[in-house]
Amino acid sequence: MALESLKDQMDNTNPPRVKAEKFDAFMKEHEVGGFHKEEFDDQFRTVVYYSGLQTAGQQQFVQVQLNDSIYGMIKVLLGRKVVNENNEKELLKYLNQLNHRFGAFKYVITPDGNLELDCSLVANDETFDPEVIIVMLLNVIQPHLESELLRLPAVVGGPVAVNLEEEQDERPIHPVH
Repeated sequence: MALESLKDQMDNTNPPRVKAEKFDAFMKEHEVGGFHKEEFDDQFRTVVYYSGLQTAGQQQFVQVQLNDSIYGMIKVLLGRKVVNENNEKELLKYLNQLNHRFGAFKYVITPDGNLELDCSLVANDETFDPEVIIVMLLNVIQPHLESELLRLPAVVGGPVAVNLEEEQDERPIHPVH
């Protein structure tokens, strides 16, 4: 019997994506909507959940990245191509101050000039708690951004937003609820 079980495990070329399965079950059980799921066949078997978050009257794109490593990530796109030669120095200074004040997440400027908020999630398959994702999005990130997104335009020198009209991505954007 033990050998048959071991053989079944070895023959299983598609082991479960435990964190993603836990998150799926949590969302179903608690009737959480607004996520679109995409699985990747990279070395960590990443699953990305796409959604949106309404903050300060703006719609932000959200990605929740889960995989077989001990790391996961919540990424919130705050502004597209908002960093330029004129504002980069002051913006980096300001974001560095924010990053020192807030340990739960970090502001990041991407190579193409986008502004993101990244929140790391550290857990193995056994300790992963999917509720943490929703708590971080709705009870930590969203309230923080409600005030911070109102301050960023002064630092950037113009509006900080995701331009939905120019968005060519097919992934649906639905607020987390």
